[in-house]
Amino acid sequence: MANRYKFLFFFALILASFNLRPGITSISPVLHGITDDLGMSSTSASLLTSIPLLCIGFCSLFAGRLANRFQSEKIITIFIACIGIATFLRFFTNSPVYLLITALFIGAGIGIVSPLMSGFIKSYFPDKVPLMISMYSTSMVVGASIAIGLTTPIRHWFNDSWKIGLGFWFVFALIAVPLWFMVFKHPHTLKDKTSQQRKASLPIKNKQAWLLTSFVGIVILLFYCFAAWLPAIVEEKGYASSYAGFIGTLSMLAQLPATLLLPFLLKGIPSRRFWITFFTISEIVGLALLSFTNITPIVSSVCLGIGAGGLVSLTLLLPIDKTSSPIEASTWSAMTQAIGYMIGAVGPFIIGLLYDYTGSFLPTMYLLIAIGFIVIFLGWKITKPTDKPNVG
Repeated sequence: MANRYKFLFFFALILASFNLRPGITSISPVLHGITDDLGMSSTSASLLTSIPLLCIGFCSLFAGRLANRFQSEKIITIFIACIGIATFLRFFTNSPVYLLITALFIGAGIGIVSPLMSGFIKSYFPDKVPLMISMYSTSMVVGASIAIGLTTPIRHWFNDSWKIGLGFWFVFALIAVPLWFMVFKHPHTLKDKTSQQRKASLPIKNKQAWLLTSFVGIVILLFYCFAAWLPAIVEEKGYASSYAGFIGTLSMLAQLPATLLLPFLLKGIPSRRFWITFFTISEIVGLALLSFTNITPIVSSVCLGIGAGGLVSLTLLLPIDKTSSPIEASTWSAMTQAIGYMIGAVGPFIIGLLYDYTGSFLPTMYLLIAIGFIVIFLGWKITKPTDKPNVG
């Protein structure tokens, strides 16, 4: 692979990553504006997060089949464009159904692109997989953080229009798609074609795989509950919407140290069980501070961010550590991500439903704290005290 193309592939990876979260995370800072203008209940508004998660889980099951039939680089390009077009169409939102349809297509695009990015990394950066996975994960967090942090200011800059705040993020796809056109004109061909042709089935009869899938699903559920509702929860405590948006951004940015440093943390303390417990307790502490104290939400958001960043990164590593071959790891990852995202989609919906029923976020905070202890329980079931993750 020519050196001049390595930079092209690297920047294509980064820009693709930027497109995989803003369509979901940009909703939370302007959620109150959406519900007020479109007459949506909190339950129906929660579908703006839940529907993309369901689509991510469902569509990820078909990503591999599409890549087998067509050039994966072309598939990635097409579905990044799909994300961008659906995001652009939000400029013209005129009804709840219209907005929900854009959410569906954004989720479908993410569901196809996300699994293929792992194969892209393995193919184009075979000697730098851990580093590239770290860059990939970090770029997704940065994209999500930018969207949460700037959606409200963009809204205010353009006549208080939340439609512009949401639609603005099509610019990531506008930049990424031309770069990906260049990628599939200069594809990197794998030497080992037989490894691509071999097939493996999902581990649906494996108890450990189901335990891991449950763990991943609940971790994703907690993550998107925070991503969808944290600014609204902060607003309920009496803070301004701009400050609530800042808290959401800070929570995303707080994920970066855990995402970047996890490989080094695991080398210092190899036990996955320890870090699952540590990061989950960080989330529980953040929730407890929001629920039972008047301490500035900044502290809570940092605790939530550190916990979420570490746990989500562990969900990417655990399928690799539980399997003995790349193909087996891919099937475990496909199962855990597909079903996991479907489980995760339930979380924001439940929060919206409970808020409509009780008129307060406090009961949902208690529920999320309880779910945190379930994460620890499942984490202990799928790990051993001295497990050593494969961190490259």
